[in-house]
Amino acid sequence: MPQIFIFVEEVCVPSDNLKTCFLILNELKEMEAMEIQQEHSVNLKESTDIKVKECIKLEITEENDLKSCNNVNIKSKLDDSNTKVQEIKNRKETDLNDIESVNDSNVIKEEKITNEETDLYSYTKLNDFTSEIYKIELGNLPNIVGYKQLRKLLNSTLNLNTRKVKAIGNPPHFAFITFKDEKDRDKALDTLSGYQWKGKTLTAKKASPAADPMVKKRKAGESEDCSDPKKANTDEPIELRLKNAVTPFWNVPYEEQLKRKEDDIHKYLMRLSKSIEKVNPSAISLLSKNRKANFHQCCPLLPIKKSPVTTAYRNKCEFTVGRHLYTKEKTVGFRLNSYKEGSMSVAEPDDCINISEAMLKAVKSFQAYIRDSDKDVYNPENHSGYWRQLTVRTSNNSDVLLIIVLNPQSLTENELEEEKTKLKKYYEEGPGSSCGITSVYFQLFSKKAKHEETANLTHLMGKKFIEETLLSMKFQVSPEAFFQINVPATEILYSMVADLVTATSSATVLDVCCGTGTISLCLAKSGAKVIGIEMCPEAVENAKLNAENNKLPDVEFICGKAEDVIYTALSKCDTSEIIAVVDPPRAGLRKILFKFLPV
Repeated sequence: MPQIFIFVEEVCVPSDNLKTCFLILNELKEMEAMEIQQEHSVNLKESTDIKVKECIKLEITEENDLKSCNNVNIKSKLDDSNTKVQEIKNRKETDLNDIESVNDSNVIKEEKITNEETDLYSYTKLNDFTSEIYKIELGNLPNIVGYKQLRKLLNSTLNLNTRKVKAIGNPPHFAFITFKDEKDRDKALDTLSGYQWKGKTLTAKKASPAADPMVKKRKAGESEDCSDPKKANTDEPIELRLKNAVTPFWNVPYEEQLKRKEDDIHKYLMRLSKSIEKVNPSAISLLSKNRKANFHQCCPLLPIKKSPVTTAYRNKCEFTVGRHLYTKEKTVGFRLNSYKEGSMSVAEPDDCINISEAMLKAVKSFQAYIRDSDKDVYNPENHSGYWRQLTVRTSNNSDVLLIIVLNPQSLTENELEEEKTKLKKYYEEGPGSSCGITSVYFQLFSKKAKHEETANLTHLMGKKFIEETLLSMKFQVSPEAFFQINVPATEILYSMVADLVTATSSATVLDVCCGTGTISLCLAKSGAKVIGIEMCPEAVENAKLNAENNKLPDVEFICGKAEDVIYTALSKCDTSEIIAVVDPPRAGLRKILFKFLPV
């Protein structure tokens, strides 16, 4: 029987029972998605690497500084002026969830709050499109169905053209469903009212749109983005508030951070045993034995491997373009709070300990550019404005890549080309040329085109990639390709994985969700035969080029969804043992993969 290693950036499990392995994998992904922040815990995806050996030994590798949580894009001041009518008429399709996006920013002006700004549903009265005005409530759902089954019923079985489906409860007891237009909504009402499904008669009725969370906070007097800054929360300096939002453990000693993390994992391993027993009763005896020997955990917990760096380690950050809470200047930085908490204010990241000096210089250079620009910053409440976001990627080879995101609104092609020319000149010949920028990209973003962002990415100047060095190998990383954000910690992690893999020299490695091929090539360098699987064509091209540049031509990469091509990949394995290295998206692997990987 082939042996499979399951490795999820945090998890590496050699086991003869894949269902158990995948449960561990997905449970950890679910735990990372939980509101661990309630205990001021850290996001596992960016901070912890867990290695499980023979399903009974666990080792955690500190990949990233616990002081960092996901970048909190902070929100800026309300636009207290009247809506720019002409821009609204020309704006493209938008949706309410755009209002809640943590990457949006806003315009601020010193005028009285208009009626529109105190109307909880004003966004539904604009000329902008929102599917919230075509919403229904679906009730009396069967207790035995989940969200995916509901989506399948609506879109595949009944051919209803849904836009958003929000199921309430787990399992869902009812759901809110939105549609593109009145025709689609009315069709759904006729189809779903009285529909028999799994022994239940469904009910369907029109539903009211959701209230704008910012306006709701404003009416309650809780919004910090009010017209009078003195009424905002000024108990803490804005610099301190930003550090607490972006790096909430900045003032917690590193050893204490690790202790908290270890405690969280200990609690999780105590819960995990019960979950494993439900899907794998044959493991009950082993789990019972392990619990007695390991403080009620399903396996031993070994010491955490520390990150070699705890400051200025992030090589990628997404910065919001908005307005400063007090000065009202155009600002590039992070949001102080979320939109639904009543804030759109942005503060500069000068004191954030996870930001490098090179990244900070890049932020300052772009901030200087937009402050001189005749175009305003983007407003997530009424969708006016242009400058939206700045992504900065750096490397240990001194590369600095920028992705400048702009909402085109009603700009003509000539006007867009003029703006691109200005940016190019600014970074090639102007003040931006002194900041060490090696690549600049320009990206158009509108709600309608949000799933086509890569197609709207235009290279303006410099190299088309950044080059990163990891374990003495060179990797070319394209603008939107995934790469680990803490390289020194990643080197520790990948070395540990390589040690596990090379212990079984005859095995074939399947690197599932391989990205740009970093794990694949590190393992191939150790002598393993590797097949990588990745759904992003751009990342696959990066991976192939990286293999060629590092003189590892025997590594094979397959482009496609893991569940679609895993069987093809398995058929290419010509050894008796298989090691699966898995680094999936945050949501984890799809259960359909269970059907293809041997158990």
